[in-house]
Amino acid sequence: MKVLLRFFAVTTLVLLAPRAAAEAPVLTAHSRGDDSQVSALVGLSGAGLGVLLARPRSPGIWPTALGGELFLQPSAGVVELRGAGQWHLGACERLFCASAQLGVTAYGVVRGAADGGLGPHAGLFVGLGGHALEGFVGAQGGLEVFLRTGGPRVPVRLLLGGRGRLGPVGLALTGRAGVDVEGGLHPTWRGEVVLALSWYGATPTQ
Repeated sequence: MKVLLRFFAVTTLVLLAPRAAAEAPVLTAHSRGDDSQVSALVGLSGAGLGVLLARPRSPGIWPTALGGELFLQPSAGVVELRGAGQWHLGACERLFCASAQLGVTAYGVVRGAADGGLGPHAGLFVGLGGHALEGFVGAQGGLEVFLRTGGPRVPVRLLLGGRGRLGPVGLALTGRAGVDVEGGLHPTWRGEVVLALSWYGATPTQ
């Protein structure tokens, strides 16, 4: 019951929060590492393209996947470049899986008063399922500084989503909501829902 209430709270927060792009990538924001893919991203505030490159799992510090995304927000005049690696936390051999995300986001305002920002972000995700169907929850946080407005800004997000795959085509829906904390300013609530349509070009991993 507690898990269901938490799912409901996160979903409600996503739907009620103002529309804004979340700062961290979505392709590596899953509990289970995915296969290499090219994705079209469509959100409430804009659209973009993403690429995920998977690696064979092996001992060491290297991530199991590397992802990059270009996301455009036409109404706000904002361009985001997002990149991150994904690491499995444990074997992920059964239905339960957990992973961590670490990367960098670059942020540019190209309309009106120009500005640019840069900062690291990290995430932690858990979920149930497999390569064909998965549901997941998680949290993301970061630290950003900007050329004109300064900062630092600390974005914190809760995440809820699911994804499925049929042959070479995959579909994922990710909802994120949370708050931006910045010195001298009131906290700003943010929310975003992103749909990713992916092409794998290969049969699913078993």
